[in-house]
Amino acid sequence: MPRRGRIRPLREASLDAHRRYVDARADMIALSGPLVAEDGATRCGQLFVLAVASREAAEAFVADDPFTRAGVFAAVEIDALLPVFGNGRPG
Repeated sequence: MPRRGRIRPLREASLDAHRRYVDARADMIALSGPLVAEDGATRCGQLFVLAVASREAAEAFVADDPFTRAGVFAAVEIDALLPVFGNGRPG
């Protein structure tokens, strides 16, 4: 069975807890949402842009997410962002 087929039950079982987790941390999240394939509907990932002070804070956010704990994410990448356009642009 492809990975996506194995993940759906894990995602569905932990979705309510994930939403509560994200809602409780809205002050840390600049932007988030599912990544989708070319068809605009098929989910292929998740993106969070976090407003946190350190990589450790981002790692803790990911580690405590119910989706992470349930094994929904196949991989996680954490990268720093230097804002050059938008509301987060440095002075």
